[in-house]
Amino acid sequence: MPRASRYAWRSLKPSADHPPPVFPDHEVLRLIGHGAYGVVWLARSMLGTLRAVKVVRRDAFENEKPYERELRGITQFEPVSRAHEGFVDILQAGRAADGSYFYYVMELADDRSAGVPANTPEAIASYTPRTLSTDLAVGHRLAPLECAETFRQLAEALQFLHAQGLVHRDIKPANIIFVQGRPKLADIGLVAPQDETRSWVGTDGYMPPEGPGTPAADIFSLGKVLYEAATGRDRREFEDGSSRQTRRA
Repeated sequence: MPRASRYAWRSLKPSADHPPPVFPDHEVLRLIGHGAYGVVWLARSMLGTLRAVKVVRRDAFENEKPYERELRGITQFEPVSRAHEGFVDILQAGRAADGSYFYYVMELADDRSAGVPANTPEAIASYTPRTLSTDLAVGHRLAPLECAETFRQLAEALQFLHAQGLVHRDIKPANIIFVQGRPKLADIGLVAPQDETRSWVGTDGYMPPEGPGTPAADIFSLGKVLYEAATGRDRREFEDGSSRQTRRA
């Protein structure tokens, strides 16, 4: 089941009810992304460094469980994030004074068009995060050597995460960003301990038939992403050996 259909979610775009938030020591510049469980803002630190800040609002959910799950994921992943270069770095986290949301500050992905983001008004206005999803939207698939190197690095990061007793649970092209050209696992709100009771969360088409929540399931998801990157085909077009044998018969 797709995770967006399991929990109710309301639009979190800026409005009179949800104006741009205030983060300590950061200037909020503009909205750069939104999804099932939060929004991402482009912000500038007091030192002038551009950062990405994800906000997860409590009232985006029908109940407390998925909100607390995402908060728990950040808590568990934060000390691990800077221990391996294959993860997006979590630099700061906090909660709104009224408890209506929590946020976390991350290193910023490269600009889709210009590489390392420039700190100028023009660059800020046109900035779009570079992800594997945006790369595939342009080129449809990666060149063989680039594909092999990208997934070698991602596999090493995933191996490290599993060695810490954690699983990602939502590996897909949109959750792989590039920072100074290096691929990194991002969007870590569903990170959980391997021995935690499994819940059916993730993205349809990347989850194995038996469901998410194990190291093997993460590897399956990474394999589906590799299939898309290497072939240019949609993950739902993947065929296992049994389906090919059936057609030949």
